Amino acid sequence: MQILDGIRVLDVTQFISGSRCTQILADMGAEVVKIEPPYGETMRLILSLMPGAERNYSVLNRNKYGITLDWRKPEGLEVMRKLVKSADIFVHNLIPGTLERAGLGYEDLKKIKNDIICISISGFGASGINPERAAFDIIAQATSGQFWYDTDDVKPPTNHWADLTTGSYAAIASLLAIIHKMKTGEGQFIDISMQDVLYFNNYRAMMDKGLQPVMGDIEKALGRKTRDVLNSDDRMPFYGFFKSSDGKVAIVALTQRQWKDLTNIIGYPEMAEDPKFSNLIAQVKNHQEAVERIEKWTSAHTEKEIVEILEAKKIPCGIAYTVEQVIADENLKSRNMFETVRHEKYGDIDIPGIPYKFSQTPGSIRMPGPDLGQHTKDILTKWLNYNETEINDLKTKGVI
Repeated sequence: MQILDGIRVLDVTQFISGSRCTQILADMGAEVVKIEPPYGETMRLILSLMPGAERNYSVLNRNKYGITLDWRKPEGLEVMRKLVKSADIFVHNLIPGTLERAGLGYEDLKKIKNDIICISISGFGASGINPERAAFDIIAQATSGQFWYDTDDVKPPTNHWADLTTGSYAAIASLLAIIHKMKTGEGQFIDISMQDVLYFNNYRAMMDKGLQPVMGDIEKALGRKTRDVLNSDDRMPFYGFFKSSDGKVAIVALTQRQWKDLTNIIGYPEMAEDPKFSNLIAQVKNHQEAVERIEKWTSAHTEKEIVEILEAKKIPCGIAYTVEQVIADENLKSRNMFETVRHEKYGDIDIPGIPYKFSQTPGSIRMPGPDLGQHTKDILTKWLNYNETEINDLKTKGVI
């Protein structure tokens, strides 16, 4: 028994954000049906250009059933409407207006099933100044202010934070809507904007906005802009990365106890009482000298040595892992974050485990991402009671 057993989800998504949302629901037992056009969704098409890369489709689409359906054709639209009638949640990340023009907007879905939960993920929301504005992860990160401090760095972001975070929030919203439905019997429309989510998680921007009335006084005390304390080339001694003999290590020593222990470890115990370094404001003003002293010690030790010494004194720290290091991390391994799933074509595929550990109703990884249209016949038969003749007719018409 899993938490979402019995919940049926229609996944009309592509790329990452929507797929992450429905992956979370599928991991917890929901019956998720991924609906793709007969030629496949865009992410599948991109992966298919690289030999063997399609195996990575299972990272975000595991535990889902896959069908093909051209809902832009009248016969396909009719099939989609029947699927909606059998579903609890409808998830899409198409540009607002796309489904409405096809007769599958929320108002249309409600007429088919009045308690349907509809999750709409988009770059800038289904309402606002320009709802039909297209977006990708980098656009959402840019317009949420995530790069306001990187004025001289024009490299793309190193991870798809907008997609992945928005997908996770969409899953949370889905679960909240299910709770509401259990209490009231009502479904609802949930409008999720990638820009909204990334701004909601932009602590730097929120802090600046909240501190505006007193910002001048704070910056006068620090001797610099608040945004430059942790995000400039001038590293701070109490929070940042420090070179080791074989890499770099993140170290945080924000409390008085942590700072005192750190200064003892690096061989400068007098720094804990020195007015130049004895509190955060003083450390900001004299950061260069403090950083040099810390790094003189860290650069003489390996990453592993630094972590062992600092952890013995409960000073927060961690190796700045390379990809090779993180995928071999023993703690992640002990928490079952390295899983495999068996694919008939590709064999064992390495995928991440489930990050939330339930004591009574854990999630599970049951199957890989579906091949294109792999479960079309099964779903049409199981959900809609279609017979062989009806299914063959849809194939002949290019609907599935």
